[in-house]
Amino acid sequence: MYQKYASRRGWRFETLEISKTEGVPGYKEAIAVVTGDEEVYKRLRFETGVHRVQRVPETESQGRIHTSTCTVAVLPEAPEVSVEVMNKDIRVDLYRSRGAGGQSVNTTDSAVRLTHIPTGIVVCMQDERS
Repeated sequence: MYQKYASRRGWRFETLEISKTEGVPGYKEAIAVVTGDEEVYKRLRFETGVHRVQRVPETESQGRIHTSTCTVAVLPEAPEVSVEVMNKDIRVDLYRSRGAGGQSVNTTDSAVRLTHIPTGIVVCMQDERS
């Protein structure tokens, strides 16, 4: 649907990734990039959200309509920037597992938190117990 709309407007539509559903014809996920004039984001930004999709599957013998949903996200492409982060501006906090006993308690770092001190931006990553 969006591919034909982009084509009619003279925009370039490029499919980056497609994941098909297993067992039945259809798509689980699709990622695409639409490029063109300054109207691209202006026209597509309101498509963001959940859309209702109605169809009659081939397996439906009584002709009933099935309703599904699909989620659309429209994001503008961010300009590329160059950032230099100094090690002295980063605080690293490591966390270890806690709890009742076990061989890896207090020996395995299972989470890390990085804090950029000048801006206060925090990034966290946690790994599940193995």
